[in-house]
Amino acid sequence: MRGVHTALVPVVGLALLAVGGCGTGATLDVRYPAESTRPAGLASGPPRRVAVVPVADRRVDASRIGAWPKDDGAILTRQPVAEIVHGAIVTELIRSGHTIVSETPDLAVAAAVEAFWLDMTRIYPGRQYLARVVIVVSVTDWRDGSTLLSRRFIGTKRRLVDGTSEQAARDVMDAALARAMHDLATDPDLIAVLARRPGAAPA
Repeated sequence: MRGVHTALVPVVGLALLAVGGCGTGATLDVRYPAESTRPAGLASGPPRRVAVVPVADRRVDASRIGAWPKDDGAILTRQPVAEIVHGAIVTELIRSGHTIVSETPDLAVAAAVEAFWLDMTRIYPGRQYLARVVIVVSVTDWRDGSTLLSRRFIGTKRRLVDGTSEQAARDVMDAALARAMHDLATDPDLIAVLARRPGAAPA
């Protein structure tokens, strides 16, 4: 992991794409809340210095997160999906008292997005929105490069609405991301990895 640039990636513009050249689509401001009433889950041990590597986007179709019915355009995110997930991980670590650093960390956290998708199905009398988020997270000991944990976290959210709604689309994506991050923040093995003494052998 040494030599990897771990600074936060600046937000860059995302080109607006249309599916098949028809329809205008939508760009959703999907986000992870910076504050939460849920207790910080990764704070059982002493604070650590953590480098969060820029998130990899491994989705089959990274150009969109869905499409409106009847080819009415692609559904996009205002920020690149990798940056949304990166920000969510950083938020959880900071909430738990850890320090995000780019040099001489105790641990390095790397993540990859495997799915970030919204399906819409016609179900009388409305439409069913189903959001799915899949994130793979790995934690590495910066000192010797050993992998301490690698785990997949999945969040889903289903909602029935009257019709096509950008707000509903954003709400279910927000909720699916929040559920994946909840599982990450409360995972006992990840909590144990963060709590262990730097350089110590895994339990």
